[in-house]
Amino acid sequence: MRKTLDFLKRGGFLLLLAAVLLGGEAWMRAADPVGHMTCIPRSDYEIIRRDYPDMTFERAVFGSSAVTASYIAGRNDTGYVNLGVDYGTVKDITEMLEKGLVTVTDELVLGLNNLSFLDSLPTNETYPWHREWYEPYLYFQRDRLYALITEGVDSVLRGGPFLLRDTSNQQRVVYRGALTDEALFESWGSLVERFGDTGPADCAENFAALDRLAAWCGEHGVRLRAVWMPWNGKLEIYPAAQSIMDAADERMAALGIEVLDATRVVPEEYFFDTGHLNYDVGSPWFTDWLDPWLAEEG
Repeated sequence: MRKTLDFLKRGGFLLLLAAVLLGGEAWMRAADPVGHMTCIPRSDYEIIRRDYPDMTFERAVFGSSAVTASYIAGRNDTGYVNLGVDYGTVKDITEMLEKGLVTVTDELVLGLNNLSFLDSLPTNETYPWHREWYEPYLYFQRDRLYALITEGVDSVLRGGPFLLRDTSNQQRVVYRGALTDEALFESWGSLVERFGDTGPADCAENFAALDRLAAWCGEHGVRLRAVWMPWNGKLEIYPAAQSIMDAADERMAALGIEVLDATRVVPEEYFFDTGHLNYDVGSPWFTDWLDPWLAEEG
């Protein structure tokens, strides 16, 4: 007993320090102060969380920027929220649901293209589902904090303010107008150059995530469907993309997931580029086309 008391006296400060550090870490993980700062650019997930603080939805359409820029939530009162996030993949929504970062209670629709399944697709490293359980919060946010401090100090040294921006009203990106044909084919060529050698073998993690997502939806009574998002009619679906889409179709059929093919339904004059619609004319057209299907009872 005496030895225990002596140890506590000698190590009391260290124990108190450890408690403070652990408590602070727990608070930061829960409060996410960096994600709420209005002087740091917000991720799409943080913008959604700002607009829907409880992150609970009855009906949602999830996908990448193609969903963000193409589906107008609330236009026809179907009750679906647009949960599109930049670089969103099937693995992303699966981990979001598994980790309790978003809740869907009734219906979930995946807005898909071939990139939705690519394990190597670049992503936004600040999305919280990418943080490992052992990573301290400040370490995970180090790049954003470093940029804030260095840019702020540089501004002050030049006679400007420390805080350079206000992201209070930042919105997810949409696209207006249309690329010229020259720019469009250049963009398409870049896409083929980057991903033209990929195939189903490069989608193992996302295909496994699709299995987990279907299981999660089954366990929680959520209806899971999918739609292949529009593809510009001026451009072919290159072979690598088609092979991934075909493999995904087989996987979804085996899982009993209803799939709607919208790849060629939108007139080409409604596109901004390969897969993003012109928000002023293409997105309303596509939303009006899609909403009756979304509203169908299961």
